[in-house]
Amino acid sequence: MNIGIIEPYSDGFLEVVPEGEGGDYWHIAAIHINGKAFCPSPKLYRSEKVALAKAAQIYDWITEHEPEISEGGSYCSKLQLILWYQPKAS
Repeated sequence: MNIGIIEPYSDGFLEVVPEGEGGDYWHIAAIHINGKAFCPSPKLYRSEKVALAKAAQIYDWITEHEPEISEGGSYCSKLQLILWYQPKAS
């Protein structure tokens, strides 16, 4: 059973999961930075490696633009995706 990959990156980590049991495609579940989770709009990637590479790009974009990201979400035209910020539960 493959439940996904959590890979350390910079000061946080990247989380990718397969599309289903035995699936060939992967999607980015979340990018975690300083205790915050950022979730990109759903998109399937051909492999775990490609999904992790895209997640790293998103991580880098977030670190440069974090003040612009609201709790509701933000559109990243450079990466062509919507990014949602998931605040910590109290």
